[in-house]
Amino acid sequence: MTQNNAPDLVQAAAVDPKVFCFRGTSSEQQKSMGMLYTPDCTGAVNDQYFAEFINYVFAVYDKTSGELVGLRYSGYQFWSLAGIRDPRGIIDPRIVFIPDAGRNGQWLAVQLNMGNGVFIATTDPNNPDPQLYNWKASQFDLPGNDFTMLGYDLNGIYIGINTAGPDNVRVPQIVFIPRAKALAHPPQVGPDDITIIGPLIHGRPPWGTNLYPMIDRSGIGWPYGTAIGIDTFSKRHLTFSLVSPQFREIISHGLIEVEPFEPAPGGSKVRQPSINSIVQFGGSLTGAPTGDSFNIWVAHTVQKPGQCLGVRWYRLYIDPVTRMPGPAAWGEVFDPNANYDYFNPSIVSLGKDDYTVISLSRSGNSYTSTDPGSAACGNIGAYAAIVRETGSGQHTTKIVTLMSGQAPDYVPQESQVRWGDYSTICRDPDPKHPRRVWTINEFVLKGGQTESQWCNAIASIDLP
Repeated sequence: MTQNNAPDLVQAAAVDPKVFCFRGTSSEQQKSMGMLYTPDCTGAVNDQYFAEFINYVFAVYDKTSGELVGLRYSGYQFWSLAGIRDPRGIIDPRIVFIPDAGRNGQWLAVQLNMGNGVFIATTDPNNPDPQLYNWKASQFDLPGNDFTMLGYDLNGIYIGINTAGPDNVRVPQIVFIPRAKALAHPPQVGPDDITIIGPLIHGRPPWGTNLYPMIDRSGIGWPYGTAIGIDTFSKRHLTFSLVSPQFREIISHGLIEVEPFEPAPGGSKVRQPSINSIVQFGGSLTGAPTGDSFNIWVAHTVQKPGQCLGVRWYRLYIDPVTRMPGPAAWGEVFDPNANYDYFNPSIVSLGKDDYTVISLSRSGNSYTSTDPGSAACGNIGAYAAIVRETGSGQHTTKIVTLMSGQAPDYVPQESQVRWGDYSTICRDPDPKHPRRVWTINEFVLKGGQTESQWCNAIASIDLP
Protein backbone atom coordinates (compact mmCIF):
# COMPACT_ATOMS: atom_id res chain seq x y z
CA MET A 1 0.00 0.00 0.00
CA THR A 2 3.00 2.32 -0.04
CA GLN A 3 5.55 3.32 -2.59
CA ASN A 4 8.57 5.63 -2.75
CA ASN A 5 11.08 6.72 -5.33
CA ALA A 6 12.39 3.17 -5.53
CA PRO A 7 10.18 1.00 -7.75
CA ASP A 8 9.56 -1.73 -5.18
CA LEU A 9 7.04 -1.73 -2.38
CA VAL A 10 8.47 -1.47 1.11
CA GLN A 11 7.53 -3.31 4.29
CA ALA A 12 5.30 -1.86 6.97
CA ALA A 13 7.04 0.18 9.63
CA ALA A 14 7.68 -1.61 12.91
CA VAL A 15 5.60 0.82 14.92
CA ASP A 16 2.61 0.19 17.14
CA PRO A 17 1.19 3.59 18.11
CA LYS A 18 -1.38 4.02 20.84
CA VAL A 19 -4.63 5.46 19.45
CA PHE A 20 -7.40 7.14 21.43
CA CYS A 21 -10.40 8.04 19.28
CA PHE A 22 -13.77 9.55 20.09
CA ARG A 23 -16.72 10.82 18.11
CA GLY A 24 -17.15 14.47 17.29
CA THR A 25 -20.11 16.10 15.54
CA SER A 26 -22.33 13.99 13.28
CA SER A 27 -24.29 15.03 10.21
CA GLU A 28 -27.51 14.79 12.21
CA GLN A 29 -26.13 17.18 14.82
CA GLN A 30 -24.94 19.54 12.08
CA LYS A 31 -28.41 19.37 10.52
CA SER A 32 -29.98 20.31 13.86
CA MET A 33 -27.96 23.55 13.64
CA GLY A 34 -29.78 24.43 10.41
CA MET A 35 -27.39 23.08 7.78
CA LEU A 36 -26.46 19.76 6.16
CA TYR A 37 -23.18 20.04 4.30
CA THR A 38 -19.74 18.49 4.00
CA PRO A 39 -18.02 19.05 7.35
CA ASP A 40 -14.56 20.19 6.17
CA CYS A 41 -12.91 18.75 9.26
CA THR A 42 -10.68 21.16 11.12
CA GLY A 43 -9.69 21.26 14.76
CA ALA A 44 -6.87 22.08 17.16
CA VAL A 45 -5.67 21.11 20.62
CA ASN A 46 -4.12 22.70 23.69
CA ASP A 47 -3.21 21.24 27.09
CA GLN A 48 -6.84 20.57 28.07
CA TYR A 49 -9.18 20.78 25.11
CA PHE A 50 -9.77 19.77 21.52
CA ALA A 51 -11.73 22.44 19.63
CA GLU A 52 -13.72 21.22 16.61
CA PHE A 53 -14.67 23.84 14.04
CA ILE A 54 -16.41 22.51 10.92
CA ASN A 55 -18.95 23.90 8.48
CA TYR A 56 -21.62 25.39 10.72
CA VAL A 57 -20.62 23.72 14.02
CA PHE A 58 -18.21 24.69 16.81
CA ALA A 59 -17.64 22.33 19.76
CA VAL A 60 -15.09 21.81 22.54
CA TYR A 61 -14.09 18.44 24.04
CA ASP A 62 -12.10 17.34 27.05
CA LYS A 63 -9.12 15.76 25.35
CA THR A 64 -8.59 13.23 28.16
CA SER A 65 -12.10 11.78 28.19
CA GLY A 66 -13.48 12.83 24.80
CA GLU A 67 -16.54 14.28 26.53
CA LEU A 68 -18.27 17.36 25.06
CA VAL A 69 -17.62 20.44 27.20
CA GLY A 70 -20.61 22.77 27.25
CA LEU A 71 -22.82 22.92 24.15
CA ARG A 72 -22.39 22.66 20.42
CA TYR A 73 -22.91 25.98 18.68
CA SER A 74 -23.70 26.81 15.08
CA GLY A 75 -21.19 28.80 13.10
CA TYR A 76 -23.67 31.66 13.11
CA GLN A 77 -23.80 31.57 16.91
CA PHE A 78 -20.01 31.39 17.17
CA TRP A 79 -19.41 34.52 15.10
CA SER A 80 -22.41 36.41 16.47
CA LEU A 81 -21.33 35.88 20.07
CA ALA A 82 -17.77 36.85 19.11
CA GLY A 83 -19.02 40.22 17.85
CA ILE A 84 -19.82 39.83 14.13
CA ARG A 85 -23.15 41.31 13.12
CA ASP A 86 -25.27 38.94 10.99
CA PRO A 87 -22.50 36.51 9.88
CA ARG A 88 -24.16 34.87 6.89
CA GLY A 89 -22.58 32.97 4.00
CA ILE A 90 -19.92 31.33 6.16
CA ILE A 91 -17.89 28.46 4.70
CA ASP A 92 -14.48 26.76 5.02
CA PRO A 93 -13.47 27.32 8.66
CA ARG A 94 -9.95 26.98 10.07
CA ILE A 95 -8.75 26.92 13.65
CA VAL A 96 -5.24 26.67 15.16
CA PHE A 97 -3.76 26.84 18.63
CA ILE A 98 -0.51 28.83 18.76
CA PRO A 99 1.50 27.59 21.77
CA ASP A 100 3.92 30.52 21.98
CA ALA A 101 1.23 33.24 21.80
CA GLY A 102 -0.29 34.94 24.84
CA ARG A 103 0.49 33.83 28.37
CA ASN A 104 -0.28 30.12 27.84
CA GLY A 105 -0.98 29.92 24.14
CA GLN A 106 -3.78 31.42 22.10
CA TRP A 107 -6.52 30.15 19.76
CA LEU A 108 -7.11 31.67 16.32
CA ALA A 109 -10.11 30.96 14.07
CA VAL A 110 -10.71 32.11 10.50
CA GLN A 111 -13.71 31.63 8.21
CA LEU A 112 -14.86 33.06 4.90
CA ASN A 113 -17.92 35.21 4.38
CA MET A 114 -18.23 33.68 0.95
CA GLY A 115 -17.49 36.14 -1.84
CA ASN A 116 -17.30 39.12 0.50
CA GLY A 117 -14.77 38.97 3.29
CA VAL A 118 -12.97 37.14 6.08
CA PHE A 119 -13.95 36.69 9.72
CA ILE A 120 -11.08 36.29 12.19
CA ALA A 121 -11.35 35.62 15.95
CA THR A 122 -8.98 35.12 18.88
CA THR A 123 -9.29 34.04 22.48
CA ASP A 124 -8.19 36.14 25.46
CA PRO A 125 -4.34 36.08 25.45
CA ASN A 126 -4.44 35.65 29.23
CA ASN A 127 -6.89 32.74 29.14
CA PRO A 128 -6.39 29.74 26.82
CA ASP A 129 -9.93 28.42 27.33
CA PRO A 130 -11.62 28.01 23.89
CA GLN A 131 -15.18 28.21 25.29
CA LEU A 132 -17.42 30.55 23.36
CA TYR A 133 -17.44 33.39 25.91
CA ASN A 134 -13.69 33.80 25.41
CA TRP A 135 -13.66 34.74 21.69
CA LYS A 136 -13.69 38.19 20.06
CA ALA A 137 -13.88 38.67 16.31
CA SER A 138 -13.23 41.20 13.56
CA GLN A 139 -13.73 41.16 9.80
CA PHE A 140 -12.24 42.62 6.65
CA ASP A 141 -13.32 42.75 3.01
CA LEU A 142 -11.91 40.23 0.54
CA PRO A 143 -14.12 39.76 -2.54
CA GLY A 144 -14.24 36.58 -4.58
CA ASN A 145 -12.81 34.31 -1.91
CA ASP A 146 -12.91 30.52 -1.80
CA PHE A 147 -11.28 27.85 0.41
CA THR A 148 -9.49 29.20 3.48
CA MET A 149 -5.79 28.36 3.84
CA LEU A 150 -4.18 29.32 7.14
CA GLY A 151 -0.57 29.41 8.30
CA TYR A 152 1.53 31.23 10.85
CA ASP A 153 5.09 31.87 11.97
CA LEU A 154 6.87 34.10 14.46
CA ASN A 155 6.15 37.20 12.33
CA GLY A 156 2.45 36.90 11.67
CA ILE A 157 -0.60 35.16 10.32
CA TYR A 158 -0.94 34.24 6.64
CA ILE A 159 -4.37 33.59 5.12
CA GLY A 160 -4.52 32.09 1.65
CA ILE A 161 -7.62 32.14 -0.52
CA ASN A 162 -8.45 31.43 -4.16
CA THR A 163 -10.24 34.04 -6.21
CA ALA A 164 -11.57 34.22 -9.76
CA GLY A 165 -8.95 35.16 -12.36
CA PRO A 166 -9.05 35.30 -16.19
CA ASP A 167 -11.39 32.77 -17.80
CA ASN A 168 -12.74 32.13 -14.30
CA VAL A 169 -9.57 30.19 -13.38
CA ARG A 170 -9.01 30.31 -9.64
CA VAL A 171 -5.85 32.16 -8.71
CA PRO A 172 -4.39 32.69 -5.24
CA GLN A 173 -4.20 35.65 -2.92
CA ILE A 174 -2.22 35.88 0.32
CA VAL A 175 -3.24 38.06 3.26
CA PHE A 176 -0.51 38.89 5.81
CA ILE A 177 -1.37 40.25 9.26
CA PRO A 178 1.45 41.06 11.74
CA ARG A 179 1.29 38.80 14.77
CA ALA A 180 0.52 41.57 17.26
CA LYS A 181 -2.37 42.77 15.10
CA ALA A 182 -3.75 39.31 14.25
CA LEU A 183 -3.61 38.03 17.81
CA ALA A 184 -5.05 41.15 19.42
CA HIS A 185 -8.36 40.58 21.21
CA PRO A 186 -10.29 41.30 19.00
CA PRO A 187 -7.91 41.17 16.01
CA GLN A 188 -6.90 44.49 14.47
CA VAL A 189 -7.59 44.17 10.75
CA GLY A 190 -8.15 47.69 9.47
CA PRO A 191 -6.78 48.84 6.08
CA ASP A 192 -3.46 49.82 7.69
CA ASP A 193 -3.10 46.52 9.53
CA ILE A 194 -3.39 43.93 6.75
CA THR A 195 -1.53 43.37 3.50
CA ILE A 196 -3.37 41.71 0.60
CA ILE A 197 -1.00 40.26 -2.02
CA GLY A 198 -2.64 39.35 -5.30
CA PRO A 199 -4.62 38.18 -7.17
CA LEU A 200 -1.41 36.53 -8.36
CA ILE A 201 -1.83 36.42 -12.12
CA HIS A 202 1.04 36.20 -14.63
CA GLY A 203 -0.21 34.55 -17.80
CA ARG A 204 -0.67 30.89 -17.01
CA PRO A 205 -0.81 30.87 -13.21
CA PRO A 206 2.65 29.77 -11.94
CA TRP A 207 1.53 29.62 -8.34
CA GLY A 208 -0.05 26.19 -8.34
CA THR A 209 -3.35 25.01 -6.93
CA ASN A 210 -4.04 26.33 -3.43
CA LEU A 211 -1.00 28.39 -2.48
CA TYR A 212 -0.95 27.26 1.11
CA PRO A 213 0.96 29.15 3.85
CA MET A 214 3.15 26.95 6.01
CA ILE A 215 2.59 26.48 9.74
CA ASP A 216 6.09 27.16 11.11
CA ARG A 217 6.50 26.32 14.80
CA SER A 218 10.29 26.59 14.84
CA GLY A 219 10.17 30.00 16.58
CA ILE A 220 13.27 31.16 14.72
CA GLY A 221 11.67 34.19 13.08
CA TRP A 222 12.97 33.93 9.53
CA PRO A 223 12.30 37.15 7.55
CA TYR A 224 10.12 35.36 4.99
CA GLY A 225 6.95 33.32 5.18
CA THR A 226 6.71 30.28 2.92
CA ALA A 227 3.70 29.14 0.88
CA ILE A 228 3.55 25.86 -1.05
CA GLY A 229 1.23 24.96 -3.94
CA ILE A 230 0.63 22.05 -6.32
CA ASP A 231 1.30 22.67 -10.02
CA THR A 232 -1.57 20.81 -11.64
CA PHE A 233 -0.58 22.20 -15.06
CA SER A 234 2.86 20.64 -15.44
CA LYS A 235 1.97 17.68 -13.19
CA ARG A 236 5.60 17.44 -12.11
CA HIS A 237 6.16 20.43 -9.83
CA LEU A 238 5.33 21.92 -6.50
CA THR A 239 5.40 25.70 -6.31
CA PHE A 240 6.80 27.92 -3.60
CA SER A 241 6.47 31.59 -2.77
CA LEU A 242 8.45 33.59 -0.22
CA VAL A 243 6.30 36.27 1.41
CA SER A 244 8.11 39.30 2.83
CA PRO A 245 6.31 40.94 5.77
CA GLN A 246 8.78 43.84 5.56
CA PHE A 247 8.18 44.65 1.89
CA ARG A 248 4.59 43.41 1.92
CA GLU A 249 4.91 41.37 -1.24
CA ILE A 250 6.00 38.03 -2.61
CA ILE A 251 9.69 38.61 -3.27
CA SER A 252 10.47 35.26 -4.86
CA HIS A 253 8.63 32.29 -6.26
CA GLY A 254 9.51 29.24 -8.30
CA LEU A 255 9.00 25.57 -9.08
CA ILE A 256 10.23 22.48 -7.27
CA GLU A 257 10.55 19.54 -9.64
CA VAL A 258 9.12 16.30 -8.27
CA GLU A 259 8.26 12.91 -9.71
CA PRO A 260 5.38 13.24 -12.20
CA PHE A 261 1.89 12.79 -10.81
CA GLU A 262 -1.67 12.79 -12.08
CA PRO A 263 -3.86 15.19 -10.12
CA ALA A 264 -6.99 13.73 -8.62
CA PRO A 265 -9.81 14.89 -10.90
CA GLY A 266 -12.48 17.04 -9.33
CA GLY A 267 -15.53 14.96 -8.56
CA SER A 268 -13.67 11.64 -8.33
CA LYS A 269 -16.09 8.98 -7.11
CA VAL A 270 -14.62 7.10 -4.17
CA ARG A 271 -15.05 3.36 -3.82
CA GLN A 272 -17.54 1.67 -1.53
CA PRO A 273 -17.95 -2.09 -0.95
CA SER A 274 -21.70 -2.47 -1.41
CA ILE A 275 -22.82 0.10 -3.97
CA ASN A 276 -21.81 1.95 -7.10
CA SER A 277 -20.80 5.00 -5.09
CA ILE A 278 -21.87 8.52 -5.93
CA VAL A 279 -19.69 10.00 -3.19
CA GLN A 280 -17.15 12.40 -4.68
CA PHE A 281 -13.87 13.76 -3.44
CA GLY A 282 -13.17 17.36 -4.35
CA GLY A 283 -9.75 16.97 -6.01
CA SER A 284 -6.08 17.58 -5.19
CA LEU A 285 -6.64 19.83 -2.19
CA THR A 286 -3.63 19.94 0.10
CA GLY A 287 -3.59 20.03 3.87
CA ALA A 288 -1.60 22.76 5.57
CA PRO A 289 2.17 22.30 5.09
CA THR A 290 3.98 22.09 8.41
CA GLY A 291 7.61 22.87 9.04
CA ASP A 292 10.52 23.22 11.40
CA SER A 293 13.50 25.44 10.78
CA PHE A 294 14.87 23.46 7.82
CA ASN A 295 12.10 21.16 6.54
CA ILE A 296 8.58 21.37 5.13
CA TRP A 297 6.12 18.47 4.96
CA VAL A 298 3.21 18.56 2.52
CA ALA A 299 0.72 16.01 1.12
CA HIS A 300 -1.95 15.95 -1.58
CA THR A 301 -4.28 13.50 -3.35
CA VAL A 302 -3.30 11.99 -6.72
CA GLN A 303 -4.84 9.54 -9.15
CA LYS A 304 -3.06 6.22 -9.64
CA PRO A 305 -3.37 3.44 -12.27
CA GLY A 306 -6.68 1.66 -12.07
CA GLN A 307 -8.36 5.01 -11.42
CA CYS A 308 -7.74 4.64 -7.70
CA LEU A 309 -6.84 7.59 -5.48
CA GLY A 310 -3.61 7.79 -3.54
CA VAL A 311 -1.82 10.23 -1.27
CA ARG A 312 1.53 11.75 -2.29
CA TRP A 313 3.73 13.23 0.47
CA TYR A 314 6.97 15.21 0.38
CA ARG A 315 9.65 16.44 2.72
CA LEU A 316 11.27 19.59 1.38
CA TYR A 317 14.63 20.85 2.63
CA ILE A 318 14.93 24.62 3.20
CA ASP A 319 18.28 26.18 2.35
CA PRO A 320 19.36 28.03 5.53
CA VAL A 321 20.72 31.01 3.55
CA THR A 322 18.33 31.53 0.64
CA ARG A 323 15.25 29.99 2.32
CA MET A 324 14.53 28.26 -1.00
CA PRO A 325 12.93 24.82 -0.55
CA GLY A 326 14.00 21.78 -2.54
CA PRO A 327 13.07 18.08 -2.65
CA ALA A 328 14.51 15.83 0.07
CA ALA A 329 12.18 12.80 0.28
CA TRP A 330 8.81 11.68 -0.97
CA GLY A 331 6.48 8.72 -1.03
CA GLU A 332 2.96 7.57 -1.82
CA VAL A 333 0.23 5.75 0.04
CA PHE A 334 -1.90 3.78 -2.40
CA ASP A 335 -3.07 0.28 -3.25
CA PRO A 336 -1.37 -1.14 -6.38
CA ASN A 337 -4.25 -3.62 -6.72
CA ALA A 338 -6.71 -0.68 -6.98
CA ASN A 339 -9.06 -2.06 -4.33
CA TYR A 340 -8.79 1.00 -2.05
CA ASP A 341 -8.85 4.76 -2.43
CA TYR A 342 -6.65 6.91 -0.15
CA PHE A 343 -7.48 10.62 -0.12
CA ASN A 344 -8.08 13.75 1.94
CA PRO A 345 -4.63 14.00 3.62
CA SER A 346 -3.07 16.31 6.19
CA ILE A 347 0.48 15.86 7.46
CA VAL A 348 2.67 16.56 10.49
CA SER A 349 6.11 15.32 11.51
CA LEU A 350 8.19 14.87 14.64
CA GLY A 351 11.31 15.59 12.55
CA LYS A 352 13.11 14.33 9.47
CA ASP A 353 14.79 11.53 11.43
CA ASP A 354 11.60 10.64 13.26
CA TYR A 355 8.01 9.66 12.45
CA THR A 356 5.77 11.54 10.05
CA VAL A 357 2.01 11.05 10.37
CA ILE A 358 -0.49 11.52 7.55
CA SER A 359 -4.18 11.70 8.41
CA LEU A 360 -6.30 10.42 5.51
CA SER A 361 -9.56 8.86 4.40
CA ARG A 362 -9.74 5.33 2.99
CA SER A 363 -12.48 3.43 1.18
CA GLY A 364 -12.57 0.14 -0.69
CA ASN A 365 -14.47 -1.74 -3.38
CA SER A 366 -16.49 -4.96 -3.29
CA TYR A 367 -13.33 -7.07 -2.79
CA THR A 368 -12.71 -5.45 0.59
CA SER A 369 -14.33 -6.26 3.92
CA THR A 370 -17.53 -4.62 5.11
CA ASP A 371 -16.77 -5.51 8.74
CA PRO A 372 -15.94 -2.32 10.72
CA GLY A 373 -13.76 -4.44 13.02
CA SER A 374 -11.59 -5.74 10.20
CA ALA A 375 -8.25 -4.17 9.30
CA ALA A 376 -9.27 -4.70 5.67
CA CYS A 377 -12.53 -2.75 6.04
CA GLY A 378 -13.52 -0.87 2.89
CA ASN A 379 -16.26 1.32 4.37
CA ILE A 380 -15.29 5.00 4.16
CA GLY A 381 -13.35 5.72 7.33
CA ALA A 382 -10.60 7.69 9.06
CA TYR A 383 -7.05 6.32 9.01
CA ALA A 384 -3.46 7.42 9.52
CA ALA A 385 -0.27 6.49 7.71
CA ILE A 386 2.81 6.33 9.96
CA VAL A 387 5.93 7.01 7.85
CA ARG A 388 9.58 6.66 8.83
CA GLU A 389 12.45 7.64 6.55
CA THR A 390 15.21 5.02 6.56
CA GLY A 391 17.88 6.73 4.47
CA SER A 392 18.87 6.78 0.80
CA GLY A 393 15.40 7.84 -0.25
CA GLN A 394 13.74 4.81 1.35
CA HIS A 395 10.95 4.86 3.89
CA THR A 396 8.62 2.51 5.72
CA THR A 397 4.89 2.99 6.24
CA LYS A 398 2.13 1.50 8.35
CA ILE A 399 -1.61 2.16 8.04
CA VAL A 400 -3.39 2.63 11.38
CA THR A 401 -7.17 2.56 11.83
CA LEU A 402 -8.60 5.54 13.69
CA MET A 403 -12.31 4.89 13.04
CA SER A 404 -13.41 2.56 10.25
CA GLY A 405 -16.67 3.21 8.46
CA GLN A 406 -19.64 1.58 10.18
CA ALA A 407 -21.63 0.88 6.99
CA PRO A 408 -20.69 -0.13 3.42
CA ASP A 409 -23.37 1.85 1.59
CA TYR A 410 -23.13 5.54 2.44
CA VAL A 411 -25.39 7.79 0.35
CA PRO A 412 -25.06 11.56 0.90
CA GLN A 413 -28.21 13.08 2.35
CA GLU A 414 -27.15 16.66 1.67
CA SER A 415 -27.46 18.33 -1.73
CA GLN A 416 -23.68 18.09 -2.16
CA VAL A 417 -22.41 14.59 -2.93
CA ARG A 418 -18.83 15.39 -1.87
CA TRP A 419 -16.95 13.84 1.02
CA GLY A 420 -15.33 16.59 3.11
CA ASP A 421 -12.57 18.57 1.44
CA TYR A 422 -9.95 18.24 4.14
CA SER A 423 -8.74 16.63 7.33
CA THR A 424 -6.52 18.35 9.91
CA ILE A 425 -3.58 17.12 11.97
CA CYS A 426 -1.40 18.86 14.56
CA ARG A 427 1.09 18.11 17.32
CA ASP A 428 0.04 18.16 20.95
CA PRO A 429 1.56 21.32 22.54
CA ASP A 430 1.57 19.80 26.03
CA PRO A 431 5.23 19.16 27.00
CA LYS A 432 4.06 16.05 28.88
CA HIS A 433 3.11 14.51 25.50
CA PRO A 434 5.89 15.46 23.06
CA ARG A 435 5.24 12.42 20.84
CA ARG A 436 1.47 12.81 20.53
CA VAL A 437 -0.37 14.12 17.48
CA TRP A 438 -4.09 14.87 17.08
CA THR A 439 -6.26 14.62 14.01
CA ILE A 440 -9.87 15.12 12.95
CA ASN A 441 -11.43 13.40 9.96
CA GLU A 442 -14.80 11.83 9.16
CA PHE A 443 -16.20 8.32 8.85
CA VAL A 444 -19.47 6.70 7.79
CA LEU A 445 -21.73 6.34 10.82
CA LYS A 446 -24.81 4.91 9.07
CA GLY A 447 -25.65 3.75 5.54
CA GLY A 448 -28.68 3.44 3.32
CA GLN A 449 -30.62 5.55 0.85
CA THR A 450 -32.41 7.60 3.50
CA GLU A 451 -30.56 6.84 6.77
CA SER A 452 -26.95 7.60 5.86
CA GLN A 453 -24.90 9.74 8.23
CA TRP A 454 -21.29 10.80 8.58
CA CYS A 455 -19.58 11.56 11.86
CA ASN A 456 -16.26 13.14 12.78
CA ALA A 457 -13.51 11.03 14.32
CA ILE A 458 -11.19 12.93 16.68
CA ALA A 459 -8.08 10.95 17.57
CA SER A 460 -4.77 11.19 19.38
CA ILE A 461 -1.85 9.06 18.21
CA ASP A 462 1.03 8.38 20.62
CA LEU A 463 4.20 7.40 18.80
CA PRO A 464 6.85 5.19 20.40
